[in-house]
Amino acid sequence: MSMDDAHKKAQATRERNLEARTALYQEQAAAKRAARLALQRVTEREDATAAELLEAARLLAEIGRT
Repeated sequence: MSMDDAHKKAQATRERNLEARTALYQEQAAAKRAARLALQRVTEREDATAAELLEAARLLAEIGRT
């Protein structure tokens, strides 16, 4: 394998890795949004217990830190 081929292969690997990281980030961001919405729905429920509200608030704060 020539040096040029090695550089091309390395560049292709970097591009694939970047695409994989981008896809993972987007997946994680979507999961956070879904979790945030679900927890917000709990806080908006009139029949939510104090324990449910506290847990939802704790989880929302934890999601916000990540």
